[in-house]
Amino acid sequence: MNMLRKLTGKSAPFLMSTLLALYVLLASHTHEEGMFPLNYLNEKELQQAGMKLGVKEIFNPGEIALTNALVKVGGCTGSFISKDGLIITNHHCVYGGVAGLSTKEHDYLENGFTASTREMELPIDMPCRITQSYEDVSARVLAGTDDATDPAVRAQTIAANIKKTIEEEKKETPDLSVEISEMFVGKSYTLFRYFLITDVRLVYAPPVTIGQFGGDLDNWEWPRHNGDFSLVRAYVGKDGKPAKFSTDNVPFHPAKHLKVNANGTKEGDFVFIMGYPGRTFRHESAPYMKYQQEIQLPTIQGWYAWLIRQMRDRSAEDRNKYLAFAGEIQSLENVEKNYRGKMQGLTRTNLVQRKYADEDAMAAGGNAETKTLVNRIREIWTRKTQLAAKRYVYLFMQNHSNPFYAAQQIEMAEDAMEETKSKSTKETILNSMKKALSAGYSITDVGYEKAILKELIKRLETQGVNLKGLCGKAGTAQWVERKLLQDKLFDTAWVMQTLRKKPAALAAYDGPLNELLEFIESDMQTTETEFSQLDLELKALMPRYLDAKEKFKAGQFIPDANSTLRLTYGYIKRYKPNDAEIHMPYTTLNGIFEKANTQPDYRLPAVVADNLRVENVPAMLRDPETGEVTVAFLYNLDTTGGNSGSPVLDAEGNLIGVNFDRAFTATINDYAWNDKYSRSIGCDIRYVLYVLKYVGKADHLLLEMGVDI
Repeated sequence: MNMLRKLTGKSAPFLMSTLLALYVLLASHTHEEGMFPLNYLNEKELQQAGMKLGVKEIFNPGEIALTNALVKVGGCTGSFISKDGLIITNHHCVYGGVAGLSTKEHDYLENGFTASTREMELPIDMPCRITQSYEDVSARVLAGTDDATDPAVRAQTIAANIKKTIEEEKKETPDLSVEISEMFVGKSYTLFRYFLITDVRLVYAPPVTIGQFGGDLDNWEWPRHNGDFSLVRAYVGKDGKPAKFSTDNVPFHPAKHLKVNANGTKEGDFVFIMGYPGRTFRHESAPYMKYQQEIQLPTIQGWYAWLIRQMRDRSAEDRNKYLAFAGEIQSLENVEKNYRGKMQGLTRTNLVQRKYADEDAMAAGGNAETKTLVNRIREIWTRKTQLAAKRYVYLFMQNHSNPFYAAQQIEMAEDAMEETKSKSTKETILNSMKKALSAGYSITDVGYEKAILKELIKRLETQGVNLKGLCGKAGTAQWVERKLLQDKLFDTAWVMQTLRKKPAALAAYDGPLNELLEFIESDMQTTETEFSQLDLELKALMPRYLDAKEKFKAGQFIPDANSTLRLTYGYIKRYKPNDAEIHMPYTTLNGIFEKANTQPDYRLPAVVADNLRVENVPAMLRDPETGEVTVAFLYNLDTTGGNSGSPVLDAEGNLIGVNFDRAFTATINDYAWNDKYSRSIGCDIRYVLYVLKYVGKADHLLLEMGVDI
């Protein structure tokens, strides 16, 4: 979805002719399917579908359009809703930041947060990126790769070209953040320039019992009744340029902000979303899909479920410890349930079988080169599958064990220092170690960290890694308990104190964890090296695979998402996820009270419930037909991760809701869109206004948004 043209500056055409061949008109496929690059919108098709805006009102290079109101905030999407840099996004997008700002005495996660004045707004780590311009740089990135037969050489050439291109572009636009995104694997690349704002402040967050009402039980489910929204504000220096947090900074003034439409919607209404959807994988090969279904998804889902249980059990009686874990729990739960939904979707849609059938037909209808290509890709995935189980244990050890991570950083520093006699170089090495440990080493609970390592060592032995040479006659279990788990790297205070006072002594430290690392390091590196080499070969083969698929599929070729600005459109629409089960497209405030306190995830404290119970609700906040306060609504738009916080817009481009989720059956969207199962969920803007007024007591924010209730 990076197929975008520059908004400003150079007049060079955005797409190469070879890339254009991969695109088809919107009319050639189901309208609701697709996350479309904004420079390829078909105005006639959009207006036939129900859009009342012209394409230039949505996307207009060098001019003001709806795109100027969009922002990538953290890993989510947001949109400007006032001239003073007020941004609306999801509560779950700010969840970790709010938890980090909270303490037992000032629990903003539990009680919510309202900044009554600008001075009360709290700094939160959510950098904002506003797309300024973009252009095709495929020729520059692929220069010198035509004759490269070695996948590693080709990858190195591309990486060097990307680095050079970014360095050149930064000289031209020093005030902007520059990135190059891969459009089609090994085939096309787009350079993006972003206005990067780092001073972002929390303005409003509802109580967690509103923002995350339903918790994990309702996550990725419909019906939903949560107010998954929050407000932050972007600040810049007085010169209008990005600046670090300072009380002297001023609100950012976007070129455009969205207008709120509180008049409501009805089933069948046209709606659209613009945002920064993450990765989709619809052009991947059949064995890739099989690997997802049988290996990657169940392995990661099972590990995350284990971690979540550990954190919940260890923080059940300690609120401060829970707050320390909260961001990670919420993040892991989101992915864990998403992966369960993907596994269900892959099974019920028979996607893997259909992919193999298509691929077999493509090979049979192609030439000998196509058949050889398909067979080689399948051979690569067979070998990757054989390596996967052990590789995942090593990855979990590196990514989820803080003490093991510390041992790695110490080992790297020690090895580097042994190779130099230069005092200044050694100082640089120690500073790098300091930086890495300060940023990546943090222990919330020692027992949790010890449980992780014990579990992963058991799994490592299950995968055939023999630790006898390390543990000796005592055996693995006894060595782990008596030696490994007593390592000083489990002691945060000792690590950080030594890091500050005697970093050289820490770099020379050689405890049991370092012994473990040294013992498994060779196998760990060998496994990862082979896996990476297979990936490089796959990446080199994929351009040819995409060419073959484009010829075979013809008009059915739709570009994958890649975290760049896209548009998707469709309708508010009910669906039938299971036999004899029909889900209507709206939920109401009554549903919250029906669920309230019937299960732990439906916890609704009396003080929150009392604020939600309002007599004589103003007409503008009630549905004109039912008289109810609408909480959430359902639509068949093609969305994925990264669309969290995306504005849901009516046919005229007004804000009617905030996208926050997909139904459980729609987690399959990463691999395929299906009108029967693909439904996305948004928080109705009227519920946003309702919560701001009656729970947040934030009339000043409503007025800033241009709403007078």
